[in-house]
Amino acid sequence: MQQRMVNLTLDSLEDVPRRCRACVFWELSPLRAEAAREIGEPALEKEAWLSHTLLEWGGCGRIAYEGDAVAGYVTYASPKFVPRSQEFPSGPVSPDAALLMTAYVNPAYAGSGLGRQLVQTVAADLARRGIYAIETFGDTRGEAGACLVPADFYRSVGFKTVRFDPRYPRLRLELRSAIDRSVEAEESMEIHDSVEWFKLDDIELEQFFGEATTGRNRVDRPGSQRGEPFDRAACVSGEGGGCGGERGTRPER
Repeated sequence: MQQRMVNLTLDSLEDVPRRCRACVFWELSPLRAEAAREIGEPALEKEAWLSHTLLEWGGCGRIAYEGDAVAGYVTYASPKFVPRSQEFPSGPVSPDAALLMTAYVNPAYAGSGLGRQLVQTVAADLARRGIYAIETFGDTRGEAGACLVPADFYRSVGFKTVRFDPRYPRLRLELRSAIDRSVEAEESMEIHDSVEWFKLDDIELEQFFGEATTGRNRVDRPGSQRGEPFDRAACVSGEGGGCGGERGTRPER
């Protein structure tokens, strides 16, 4: 069956799992998110956010498919476009970094390494655009149905804690400057609108992370003993409801 990864656009947004499709945890401030839910139009707010971010900043997400089925997706952007990033006690995000917002892996693909591939694809895109680092807020409690990914998953793929918080540490992944890479390497690693997600490997990952990943403990696989919370952490599959921080709650300080 064909496996591919495409850009998140207004068209492909329709394929995102329904509860994630209507979740604006990251896209709006807590007060605006609450207002959107009361009015009943969070999905329209998410469309508006995506349209604005694509026009002003560029690509901000990827969706992985197997055949016609969504296997997973990831979203990311400049923290200037992510109001929720200002609410975390371990913030703010560094001005030279993009924010990895959230990710989703369909439980059917747990253990396939797709979670790692999604991060890898974000790294490739941002490095090509001259961005020097990815930062994110991890969840240390593995909270079910939350819009954050467990911190252990991020650490397993190379992120380092830059500001400690007992619940929501801020983590950072340094990327090699695009200036330091040869034209040949950049062309060979260019990720087009549609790529086969399962063909990206550790050697390609090293080009962007700047350190060897071979031999690293493979707890990054969603569905493995420590990686399993990744599937629960972000917009878990299912019908109805919101994902994670619903009701516009702020991260605990």
